[in-house]
Amino acid sequence: MARYQFIVLSRAKPGREEEFIAWYRDQHLVDVSKQPGVVSARLYRTDYQKVYTLDAPQWALLTIYELESDDPQATVEAIRAKSGLPEMPETDALDKDGMIIVVGHQIGEVA
Repeated sequence: MARYQFIVLSRAKPGREEEFIAWYRDQHLVDVSKQPGVVSARLYRTDYQKVYTLDAPQWALLTIYELESDDPQATVEAIRAKSGLPEMPETDALDKDGMIIVVGHQIGEVA
C-alpha cells in the first residue's frame, strides 16, 4: 500500500476558537486516527499564511494525517461519511466556509 498525506486547513466560527481547538485536539484527532488507513495525525496552529490570488479565509489550523491506502480518495470519503456519527461527533464551532482538504503523495525530498 502507498502512503499519502491528507491535509486539512480549517478555522473556527468567530469567538469559538478555543472550543474548536479543544474539540479538534482532544476528540477529532483521536476519532480519525482510529479509522482504517490512518497511520498518524498531527495538528498545528497556523503562524503565517499568504494567499496570492484567491479571496481565501485565514485558516487557524493545519492538520496532517498520514494515510496508508490503495485508494486514498475512498479512505478520505469513508472518514467523511462517519463525520457526525456517534463514533465521530462533530462540533458546530467549525466554520466549513473555505475549508480545504487535499491528499497527496511524495514525489521528491531534500534532507
